[in-house]
Amino acid sequence: MNLTLDAYDLKHCGKMMMALNKQRESKEHSDFTIMVDGKEILTHRNVLSAGSDYFRAMLSHENVESSSGVVVMKHVQYSNLKTCIDYIYTGHVPTANREQLMHTAHMLQLQDLCDKIAISFEKELSPQSFYSTKMIANTFNCASLVESCNKYASRNFQAIVCEDDFKHLNEAYVSFLIGSKSINATEAVKCKALIIWTNFDLKTRASTFEELFGNLDLAKISKKYQKFLVEKEPLVFDSARYHEALQNILSAGSQVTAEDIDIRNAAKPINAIAVFDIKSKSIQTFNPKIETWIELEGIIEEFLGKDFTAVVLGNFTYVLVDDGTNYQLNFTDTKATWVRLADRRLTKRRVAAVAFEGWYDRSKFKGSIYAFDDSGSNSKAVEKFDVTWSHVTDKPVDGCLASIAAAGGFIYCIGGFSGGCISHAMKFNPSDSTWTTLPSMPTARYGAAAVKLDGKIYVMGGCYHNYSNVVECFDTVAEIWTTVARLNNSRYYFKACVVEGKIFAVGGNNSKNTIEEYDPAVNSWKVVETMDGKDIVRLASIALNVPL
Repeated sequence: MNLTLDAYDLKHCGKMMMALNKQRESKEHSDFTIMVDGKEILTHRNVLSAGSDYFRAMLSHENVESSSGVVVMKHVQYSNLKTCIDYIYTGHVPTANREQLMHTAHMLQLQDLCDKIAISFEKELSPQSFYSTKMIANTFNCASLVESCNKYASRNFQAIVCEDDFKHLNEAYVSFLIGSKSINATEAVKCKALIIWTNFDLKTRASTFEELFGNLDLAKISKKYQKFLVEKEPLVFDSARYHEALQNILSAGSQVTAEDIDIRNAAKPINAIAVFDIKSKSIQTFNPKIETWIELEGIIEEFLGKDFTAVVLGNFTYVLVDDGTNYQLNFTDTKATWVRLADRRLTKRRVAAVAFEGWYDRSKFKGSIYAFDDSGSNSKAVEKFDVTWSHVTDKPVDGCLASIAAAGGFIYCIGGFSGGCISHAMKFNPSDSTWTTLPSMPTARYGAAAVKLDGKIYVMGGCYHNYSNVVECFDTVAEIWTTVARLNNSRYYFKACVVEGKIFAVGGNNSKNTIEEYDPAVNSWKVVETMDGKDIVRLASIALNVPL
């Protein structure tokens, strides 16, 4: 009869392994001896066979070892072998001598132990440890560790290029990095990295430079650096093909001064658009400046597949799930994990949320999350979270699907649905819990997105009788409404965010796969990205200042 894991009492199984380990330590019923470095380790055949494919193969056939009950092992250290035997009996994973231990565990075909050691390497990835960790991953065929190294390189390309070991990477991996569409680096940085790597072994790498340089988008490189390449970089000006291409680009522009780039100038945190992608089960970030996607963090099972909204406060992103649960992640910490917070008390279903930024007190950021009940036409409760949740106010006008934004010490609540479209505009003062009625929005609607930019609230899209592309702007000082350029695509039930002084409308009903950018300087929208292959959570698009 085949039993599933659920059929076992795991507590009982643990007791049995503890008993077997005590027998091993007391040399009771031991029937197999491992000799290494002149020392012996007494064990049990059945336990070794069950715990290690290496020993299972050895003991399942008639040979000297299985007949004598003794095996002499070479090319391994006693301490590492004993640690592996301890793991078979106890499941304990030590932290010392991990690389040597990985070698022994790999030889004994202890895949679970190899995976656990790999996880410890993943958590400690840095520009300095990247190269040695990548070598370990390749040597011992750790697929998960290889993938982690690739993701780390994608997010931290400029930092690893600054390490001397970058010059020693093989051609295939450098080609992968330079050619990847998901590398978080400008074309200029990729170009400089390619030059550094090529010059370290010019004789054998020149042909690779020719191939990869041709794949760079030269038009995205600054004029100053283009001119430097044309005039002062031998790899370029000695190549008639690329010298001519750059000269053609430069001839269309004004006179500029040749200027090299300093790749060691540490990359600053970058504003990026983050979306929660159900298909990849991860937060994916889009850098509009260089038009690349990078995976930031996984989505945990606790809220995967549920509806939720997300907000950012300081270095944390908060997820507020429609079932009343809440989660927090420090997105600047590569070792951070999702933390479950206290459940909401009143707003236990769908909410509209906003981060209300506070102040800095002794270098500590202060602020709160406000959750507006968004579950139906009679919704009115508003809760606040700092350490726990508390009911702070009710909206003066009931309703759902309102547009919420924070600006200038106030929280604005605009439009929505309450038996029909409403155009009311109100602001809430968190300092004294008072509401003020404002001039109504010109276009009554619900499910629109709202953001703050330069002292103004922009309300875009939403629904009246049909999906809308109307965008209206409220000046929070003059308290007047104006109409600005319309979205290219009508959209409803979506989020928008601000990155580098521009507004980005992300997904939503009717336009789920597009991102539009609004430039207030020219009062126009343009589609800047499609999200084909992604299935994003509609109300969870946010702007993150991430150290990519």
